[in-house]
Amino acid sequence: MKLKRTLSYSDKKQIWRLLVSNTDKLIIETRDVKEKEVFFHSFFFDNGKEIFKNLQLDEKYWLGIESVKNDIIYFHKFAKPNMPEHKKIIAYDIFKNEVIWQNDDLTYLTFLDNKIYAFKKKFEGKNVYVLNHLTGEIIEELGDDFQKLNEIINLSQSEEDFSDYKYPEQIVDLNNFKHANLIEKETKFKNIHSNINYLEFEELLFFNYYLINKKNKLSNFFVAYNLSKNKRLLSETLDENLNSFSPDSFFCFKNYLIMIKNKNTVIVYKIV
Repeated sequence: MKLKRTLSYSDKKQIWRLLVSNTDKLIIETRDVKEKEVFFHSFFFDNGKEIFKNLQLDEKYWLGIESVKNDIIYFHKFAKPNMPEHKKIIAYDIFKNEVIWQNDDLTYLTFLDNKIYAFKKKFEGKNVYVLNHLTGEIIEELGDDFQKLNEIINLSQSEEDFSDYKYPEQIVDLNNFKHANLIEKETKFKNIHSNINYLEFEELLFFNYYLINKKNKLSNFFVAYNLSKNKRLLSETLDENLNSFSPDSFFCFKNYLIMIKNKNTVIVYKIV
C-alpha cells in the first residue's frame, strides 16, 4: 500500500471545521477572526477537484453548518453574536452553487428520511415542524409532541454511521507497544515529549510525535510507515512552535488520510 496525494488546500485562514458529506464531499470551514469573516470550501476526495471555494453568504461571520445531506449544506445563523443559540435555516445546493431555500422563522433540529425537523420557540416550549429538504415546504406539524420528537431524534442518531472514520489513539506505554521499534527508530536521539498518537490502517501505521525545540516549544511531526515493507512512506512537519499539543491533526475517512498542517492547510492522501 502507498499514499497518493489528492489535495493540498489553504486560503491562509484558520481551519475552523472539517465536515464530510454523506456523498463523500469534503467541506472546509475557515475563519478570519480578526476581520470577522467565515469562508466555506468544498472538494472531491478522489481527485481533489474543486466544487467551490471562498463561499460567503450575506452574513459574513455569525454563520455555521448544521449538516450536509445529499449535497445540500444546511447553514444556520446565530440569535446573537457570541451566543451559541442557532436560528434560521439556509439550504445551499453544492452543485447549483446557490441558496435553494431559506426559512427565517425555524431552527434546524435533525434530519431523517430526507426530511428536516425544525422548531419554533413559543412562550413555553416549542412547536416542531417537518420540512421537505429540497424546497423547505412545511409538510407536517408535530406541535409539542415531545415523545414523538424524542423518538425521531433517537432514530436519527442511531442511523448516523461513523464506521468509515478512524481516529488516532495515544500510546500509553511505548515499551509495550507492538510497533515500538519503528517509533523508537524514528525518534531516537530526539528530544521528544512523551505524547505520541497512532492509527493503524491495514498494513500502514500513522503516528505523530512532538519534538521540544530550542525555544522550548513543541513541533508536531507526522510519519507514515508501510509495516509489511518496513518502509517509511511519508514524513511531514504539521506545526511548529506550539505551546501545547494539537489534537486531531490527522484522521482517516474510508481510504483517505486527512491532515491539518499549520492550522491553515488541509492535505488529503488516497491510500492505494
